[in-house]
Parts: sequence; C-alpha cells; structure tokens
Amino acid sequence: MLAVALRAEWLKPDRTGQPLLLPAAVRALDRLRAVFTAQQEVTPGFIISLREGLGLTQATFGGELGVSKMTVSRWECGRMRPSPAAAQGILKLQAQSRRKGVVIDAEKRTSRHPSSIRRAHPAKS
Repeated sequence: MLAVALRAEWLKPDRTGQPLLLPAAVRALDRLRAVFTAQQEVTPGFIISLREGLGLTQATFGGELGVSKMTVSRWECGRMRPSPAAAQGILKLQAQSRRKGVVIDAEKRTSRHPSSIRRAHPAKS
C-alpha cells in the first residue's frame, strides 16, 4: 500500500462531491507509477513519465543512457523504439531511482534531479 499526499489545489469536487483529480495531480501520479511499477514494455508514455518523474531533461536523460536528446525525443513521440540495450538501460535507471528515492513534483516540467541518482548512474564515456 502506498499513501500519497496531494496538494489541495490539485483536487476539486465533481458534481456529486467526490474528489476530481486535476491535470497536475494526474501528472504526479503518472510519474509515481513510472518510477515504482514493474514495467514489461518501454512505451513512449512510460519514458516521458519516468524522465519527468526523475526531473531530467531529454538531454540529461539521454546522457544517462548514452544516446542523444533527439533519440529520446523520437522515443517519446513514438517515431522510434529504444533498442533492447537502451530499454534495459531505461529499466535499470528506473530501478536505481526506486532504490535511491526521487522527489516527484507535478508542477515543474523538469525539476532538479536528486544528486544521489546522478552519482549512482553516471553518463557513459
């Protein structure tokens, strides 16, 4: 079981009075799901959610995996699929972030990436 605290401004009551999640809350939950769920297939939505959940730009995410920013962009748009080695790297980055912990902020598109993760998975030379 996982308890998540959402900001009050991320919720509003619907017509019946039940809580309705606003887009910021949905983004936060998508990012949490990308970091913490076991993933069988690396989809464009998963890549975007994981990268944003880690607070990385496309360039930084690509650097962690040894690919260019444009390659990450193509993966996220669905124009290209990650190679099996790149997909393994993405899942490895997810596993490392799960062990080290991340700060998920739905308000920021590219928030600061925790330095513990950056040190745990340096860019390949």
